Amino acid sequence: MGVWSVGIVDTGVTDETEGVYGASLFEYDYYDGDSDTDGGRTTSHGSLVATSVELTNEALERLDLKVSGNSETEISPSAVNSALTQIGVLHDAGWHIGAYNMSFGSTSYSWTSTFQAQIDALAERGIFGVAASGNDGTGVGFENASYPASLSNVISVGSHDGSGNPSWFSQNNSSTVHLLADGEDFPGTGDDGTSFAAPQVSATVTTIQALVEGVTSDRLSFDETIDVLQLGGAGPQSSADPVDGVTTYFLHTHSGSVDYALSTYVDPVFSGLEYIASYSDIESAFVRDAGAARSHYISTGVYEGRTVAFDGLEYVASYSDLIGVFGTNREAAATHYLDFGRNEGRTVTFDADNYMNANPDVAAAFGADDDLATQHYISHGIYEGRSTGTSVGSTSALVTVAQAVSEGSSDLPKNSGTSGYVGIGQSATGTITLYDHDWFRTELTAGETIVIQARGSVSDGGTLNDPVLRLYDANNNYLGYDDDGGVGRDAYLTYTPTTSGDFYIEVDGFYNYTGSYTIEVDSASNASLSTLEQETASLDVYKDPVVDDVQVANLAGSGTYADWVF
Repeated sequence: MGVWSVGIVDTGVTDETEGVYGASLFEYDYYDGDSDTDGGRTTSHGSLVATSVELTNEALERLDLKVSGNSETEISPSAVNSALTQIGVLHDAGWHIGAYNMSFGSTSYSWTSTFQAQIDALAERGIFGVAASGNDGTGVGFENASYPASLSNVISVGSHDGSGNPSWFSQNNSSTVHLLADGEDFPGTGDDGTSFAAPQVSATVTTIQALVEGVTSDRLSFDETIDVLQLGGAGPQSSADPVDGVTTYFLHTHSGSVDYALSTYVDPVFSGLEYIASYSDIESAFVRDAGAARSHYISTGVYEGRTVAFDGLEYVASYSDLIGVFGTNREAAATHYLDFGRNEGRTVTFDADNYMNANPDVAAAFGADDDLATQHYISHGIYEGRSTGTSVGSTSALVTVAQAVSEGSSDLPKNSGTSGYVGIGQSATGTITLYDHDWFRTELTAGETIVIQARGSVSDGGTLNDPVLRLYDANNNYLGYDDDGGVGRDAYLTYTPTTSGDFYIEVDGFYNYTGSYTIEVDSASNASLSTLEQETASLDVYKDPVVDDVQVANLAGSGTYADWVF
């Protein structure tokens, strides 16, 4: 299962579509207030939107947020509000949501007032809406995009015919439409409309936010996102709009935007060796091949929720002897750590945020840019005798990059004397024999939610048919248990420690099941199903009795285009 998702705020995704592309990571019907987004249908507008996302980047997951009735003839603004609220709840719980798609609209601004605040709140988190511009075009005049496509913090997408010619039905106006995507015979023959152009852009936005955040820990701003979609103003252009024979629009290109984001935001700071130093399994696979590590991050790692956790600059800044040798060369720093530093017991103790807190003038100069602040300390601060502050509540490199230790030829014991170890972002393996219980030590930080998974035969993690998880603190106090909370019979446990230190994970087989398994620990990228159910139940999912549902009108004019305005 991937961890980066696109929110599909639409009419619901059917079971048939999920049978082809896999189940949605999360689903709820905010219109009827239940968990059934299928509604007994075999296809839906939302299913075509989901298919458009999958065809753009199949590595992404989907959130199925249903905001209309099963007839797809009306929508409740309060249902949209609740759906957007849920996106914020999931994000705050650790989910990676890159964008949300709204393939609906209205010519009236007023009906968006119910959920305008949620659009802005999500934008503050770096989660932007992508909306269809509308299908009320005539081909003889420029038309503004409908709402919510015309709102701030929303990316407005019109349609072209697949060859760069603006679609006659698309509401195209250079002042309210950011770019055009293929909206004719996509995702299938006869599927026409801006509704199916927009989700392609949603998938691209999610992809680039994932790539950038995994390396820089920050998301692109709205303007930076538009810049990437338009390739810095040098992106491909449509044919001239027949309205005036002059106006052109930027065309969506998924691969082009990904390449631009990599060259502009990722590669200048990405270190393949830092990525290798972040994960023992990556090191085992690629040793010191930085290029192969980069390829893995782009093609696989980012969708597994991996980040570049080891910071070579902060590693250098932690030791005066390294500062004199490596300066700000993060590749050389990562190489030193891999070859010598970890065996010498070196860890990262320098924290850029603490350095800036201790030196307000540095913070004023560099803002939130940790790399620049660290470079300042290496180049100037240490020689000026500046304080590095006190590292409070930060996770040291030892926690992140210490080698995982799997079960070897000797069985792991059921006690704190175990040699088994699995750190954040790592995995280890073992085998359960009859009446066997394996313990692994891990190190957790107070307040940081983690996810523990024990994967067996159902997810190719091993041969164990039904793994079970338990969690204990350093004093052997029982903290949590899971059986069947993951995929199939896999175990899946989330936990937020109140204190930092050593904890112990126990793996065994339900009843008398035996076999091999894989144990994984990671920062929370999603929440448990029970938690989600509680969070969902707490939301306002009823239809607003005051705000009338807006009736659906077909924007295509001829009635042949499956794009709706609500």
